[in-house]
Amino acid sequence: MSGIYGTVKPATINVAQDVDILYNYREDRSYSAQSNQTFSRLNASNLVNATTDGTTTIEGLYNLKLPLSIFGKKGIYTIYIKPKEINATIYAVGSIQENTAVRGVIFNAEDLEGLTGDNALVGYRIEYGVTDKSFTRIITSSNACDIIPNEGKDTFRLYSNSGNGTVNSGRLIFCTVTPSSANSFSPNVLPSIGQAGQTVKIYNTKFNPILVEVEMVEHDIETISYMLEGDQVRNLDNGVFTIYNDQKGIYRQYDAYTVKTQLGKPLYDVKAKRNIIDTSQSFDNTIGND
Repeated sequence: MSGIYGTVKPATINVAQDVDILYNYREDRSYSAQSNQTFSRLNASNLVNATTDGTTTIEGLYNLKLPLSIFGKKGIYTIYIKPKEINATIYAVGSIQENTAVRGVIFNAEDLEGLTGDNALVGYRIEYGVTDKSFTRIITSSNACDIIPNEGKDTFRLYSNSGNGTVNSGRLIFCTVTPSSANSFSPNVLPSIGQAGQTVKIYNTKFNPILVEVEMVEHDIETISYMLEGDQVRNLDNGVFTIYNDQKGIYRQYDAYTVKTQLGKPLYDVKAKRNIIDTSQSFDNTIGND
């Protein structure tokens, strides 16, 4: 053995809670079509667990459903699957009663979209700002808390939220983040972890964003093979030209005729696509009766 071993664990996610799906539609790859950069939101419920036999879930593997009502048009769809974004406002930055050296960021529970159970936000990323001065912190614990009476907004008391995703007796969540303490070579400088009233974005870190391009086309290899190699019949009586698929069903029909001069000289052979299918030209009524 070389001592090499795998360290990547398949991500297990709560689709409704952890995933945002966005999509963009363009008719083609022309320059004018490229100018359409508008993305719409796709319901995350279209991302479903993959299974081996319909019941056993394959860990970390998901299938994306593309509803025909949205993806039914011919063209190019860009699909962006990313960790869900939570927009929140920092209620306060303070310390806990049990150990005032422990600093944390406090949020209103209603801003966190149900992620209020004990340590429900562990591993989540807080992004501060959108400029070149932006920075990131990772949440290392999250618990419900109350403001300690008569001690202002800077000191808080933690209590268990029983892990049921609801706030039992308070409306605040205390989050410790890293880094938050001074390092050894600058012991008097504390890293910034935000300030009261600051708007931040919170993301889970369970998977990396994924960009998928799907092109919906009129023809694929299978339909092209029908046109080139499928059974074909031209009715010499009415000029209907019929092409059959591999199941012997009518795939497409054309009107075949010749354009002539007034003197009867042939000018063009024409094959025009029919919009109304003549079902009397079925395989059984033509080739099948030979």
